[in-house]
Amino acid sequence: MHIKSKVWSNAFFLVPLLFSLYFGLYVYSILLFLAIIFSTVYHLSNEKKFEFIDQVFAYVIIAYNLYLCYLSDFKQPYFTFAVLFVAIGVYFLYIKKKDDYEWHLSCAMISLCCILAYVM
Repeated sequence: MHIKSKVWSNAFFLVPLLFSLYFGLYVYSILLFLAIIFSTVYHLSNEKKFEFIDQVFAYVIIAYNLYLCYLSDFKQPYFTFAVLFVAIGVYFLYIKKKDDYEWHLSCAMISLCCILAYVM
């Protein structure tokens, strides 16, 4: 059985999830956990009702990442790395358009950089 990259690539988000748990960012941990669950369910089922929830969690995580950067006073070099991964992710999502695992990897790295900016 072939598992779509849109499904297995959600595993990349386990790294920022574990970091957020380790550093006591429990609200963020819950958001990441729910995003992983709903994204996996959506991409396995392709049900449109789950697409909306998947997108809501994506935007909430983006907002929380920005909030962490703000709280960290955009600490360097982590903020710069986060912006770099945004550019890489946009390239893969809108220009290359080959597969989703690059996009998920970029998003997970953005989250990790924002967590590190906040806790360091």
